[in-house]
Amino acid sequence: MNLIDFHKSLPKTEKDIVIFDIDETLFDPYIDRKIEPVINFYRYLVENNYNTAIITARANFPENLRYTINDLERHNIKNYKFLFLRNPSYTDLYLYKRDDRKHIVDLGYTPLMSIGDKRWDMGEYGGIGILVLPYN
Repeated sequence: MNLIDFHKSLPKTEKDIVIFDIDETLFDPYIDRKIEPVINFYRYLVENNYNTAIITARANFPENLRYTINDLERHNIKNYKFLFLRNPSYTDLYLYKRDDRKHIVDLGYTPLMSIGDKRWDMGEYGGIGILVLPYN
């Protein structure tokens, strides 16, 4: 079953949200390649009026925020409800990602899925975890 078919089996409310990582999930920045199945799923969600959030371990400082927004736009990743970059004081990536997912829940959203390439991209406050394996 692909992501779109799996997602269609879940209930939908206007406060549902799907959370994505960036690097090696939506695209591989090291070789500048989109990860098509995940990009296609992201586009499906946006076209069907689902909320999306992006939580990345990229450090949050002004130059990096601008770079990240440009990177997302260059790959046609738009219309996300939230974009979180890591406060550099967080050294534990699991806690950082969990805390940002909890923040989304505290704002009244229900995470249906968290999609990423690392164990910290999913888990508590993330809904169903989808692990993206290395893409060839």
